[in-house]
Amino acid sequence: MKGQRLLMRLAAGVLLSTLSACGALTNITMPGSEPEVVSPSVRENCYGAGDLPDFTGEDCLLDEWVAFALQAQRGNSGWRESTLLQLEGNRHDRRLARAIVLSWGDESDWELASDLYKADLPTAPSRLQPLLRQWLNGLEERRGLIAERDKNDGARRKLSAENAQLTKKLEALTAIEESINSRRQSTP
Repeated sequence: MKGQRLLMRLAAGVLLSTLSACGALTNITMPGSEPEVVSPSVRENCYGAGDLPDFTGEDCLLDEWVAFALQAQRGNSGWRESTLLQLEGNRHDRRLARAIVLSWGDESDWELASDLYKADLPTAPSRLQPLLRQWLNGLEERRGLIAERDKNDGARRKLSAENAQLTKKLEALTAIEESINSRRQSTP
């Protein structure tokens, strides 16, 4: 009797594993395990291509802004120019989106991007502020590295100019020394 039960359980287990491996059990649900009715995923509802992010839609807020920032990072100068035209105006969400676009553009735009971030970050929803602050910090770090590079380039150019002057002076001193030595050798 025990052997039959064990054999039946074993056979049932083999049958279930075979059916699941074949994909036959994907549509079968056990009693009490009915799937919940799930609305379309956030990915399907959030951020369509070409849309500009805003502060609405709590469920989509982060997805929209991250997707937009990725577009800004990957976009070329033509995309940035057309997007900046769409982002004109004084709404805080538009100004922050402009900051994102400018922060991935030319170095000459980074100061304006920083100013926009700093001015409008407090107006963003609290859920979005840490992400925007992280992007601002990244921008400030890049600005700092560029400033240091420029400072080092200036120092290198200054040292190079000083080196050139010292080389000329050394050549002049060498010429004077050679002249003195040749006079000594020619005088008895």
